[in-house]
Amino acid sequence: MACIRLKENCEFSGENTYKHVHAHLPNYARPRFIRIKSAIELTATFKYRKVQLMEEGFNPAVIKDCLYILDEKENTYVPMTQAIYNSVKKHHFRL
Repeated sequence: MACIRLKENCEFSGENTYKHVHAHLPNYARPRFIRIKSAIELTATFKYRKVQLMEEGFNPAVIKDCLYILDEKENTYVPMTQAIYNSVKKHHFRL
């Protein structure tokens, strides 16, 4: 999963992000999930807070931020829904 913060007045484009990731990263390094946050939280020593993000995982019922999943068939990142989450948990949607 990649957690990013967008610049002001910018919108997330799943199609453009897929093209960029596909062109610049090998398959094993491509983020399967992209989480959009309004602010990236830091520790007192200016490190990113990752533990909370890992604990929350990718369950859309838990996460209040925008969350996208890589859809290799459609060549884009699509919004994560509860139905997709259930498919992933039941191994019907391959990561």
